[in-house]
Amino acid sequence: MQIIGNEFLVEFGMAKARLRIDSETSLTFTILEKDGSKVEISETVETKMTEIRPQLFLVTWQEESGTTVTQIQDYENGEVYSNWTSPSGEFKNVKGTLKPLAHIQTG
Repeated sequence: MQIIGNEFLVEFGMAKARLRIDSETSLTFTILEKDGSKVEISETVETKMTEIRPQLFLVTWQEESGTTVTQIQDYENGEVYSNWTSPSGEFKNVKGTLKPLAHIQTG
């Protein structure tokens, strides 16, 4: 499965987001739902993607708010493990699903 240039739906139970993998060093996330309420918060972030094995990536980034995120994105099994620390120092970790959406043409 091609990762770069595609969109994925991530669901954590308390939140849903769309990830668009723009390049090896950039992704755009759009939070679609948070705590049962529809929202649309979008941000493009600089990422570090490390391929652990085919279809399994360690992805890290820092958001404009100062939140730091580390994810294990398992495209083969459709799972994502996410850890983040908020600017106030609160640490969270969750497991969710990762499903492909639509191919995006790049170029």
